[in-house]
Amino acid sequence: MLSIIIPAYNAEKTIERVLSAIFSQTCKQGFEVIVVDDCSKDKTAELAGKFPVQLIKLKQNSGAGRARNQGAKVARGDVLVFVDADVILLPSTLEQIENFFQTHLDYAGLVGNYTYLSYDQNVCSMYHNLFTVYHHELSGDDIEWFWGALSAIRKEVFDKLGGFREDYYGASAEDIEFGYRLAENGYKIRYLKDLRGVHAHHFSLRSMLYNDFRKAILGVKLYLLRKPRGAHPHGFSSPINGANILLTYLFWISFLALIFQGSASIFWVMLIFFLINLRFYRFIFQKVGAIYLFYSLPLHLFSFNAIAVGVIFGMIGILAGRGLESRSRWI
Repeated sequence: MLSIIIPAYNAEKTIERVLSAIFSQTCKQGFEVIVVDDCSKDKTAELAGKFPVQLIKLKQNSGAGRARNQGAKVARGDVLVFVDADVILLPSTLEQIENFFQTHLDYAGLVGNYTYLSYDQNVCSMYHNLFTVYHHELSGDDIEWFWGALSAIRKEVFDKLGGFREDYYGASAEDIEFGYRLAENGYKIRYLKDLRGVHAHHFSLRSMLYNDFRKAILGVKLYLLRKPRGAHPHGFSSPINGANILLTYLFWISFLALIFQGSASIFWVMLIFFLINLRFYRFIFQKVGAIYLFYSLPLHLFSFNAIAVGVIFGMIGILAGRGLESRSRWI
């Protein structure tokens, strides 16, 4: 049996669509659904209670890691399926997961991806969705990371490794870190390119940039303090993104040079930035067309400005002794 675990915090706008998509599916061995309400302040628990789910209400907001772990403790299935409260599963997703574990006995876990189109199709939501999808797709079949938004793991393996870290603040890096532990203990994880869910999270420009800033703080800490030197890294750690961050710092310097010295070097920096990302822009054009590509070009540059700032703050956090367990939103 599959045990589907959904950590939910203030998810009243999406939880009904997420649960409706799950209960419209079938699988041979059956499934149960466990919703863990992480002390929401809205109607998440009330709306989830309309469905035949096992509802766990936490007394204080503790983050996605603890919420998933609480769900896993009461799960009866031999496979745990983690789905975020804003991910709407495509038809036959549960059958795909069930079939995979039946036919790939040497694999401990699997990870899926978002669909190319997000549920909310404003330019910021679409860009952020495509950025995530693209970097997932840079990965090969075998990976050394995990992804809480849409993934599955054999329960015996999950229990053996102690589940997700609960001392990471909010929904942060606990899933990637869990994947590192899986790889370090010799367990195999498969990235299933055809396992998809629709991301129903709305991003404004402000929330997108803050998300990128926050994830960059966590990402640099993960990379420098925790990442194993394996052969199957996530696409986010690609050399192109490293170059993008360095070019962003050059962009800041050349911007000052333009103001104070009239230098035109900023245009060369921007040209190089856009040229080395042509593959990503081609991906956007092929999936959603020229209009979204037009808006994505400046968003990509804005995004890496937020990421570059986040990297600096993450480094400050490391130097200040604030590791991944830091509860600060800034370092």
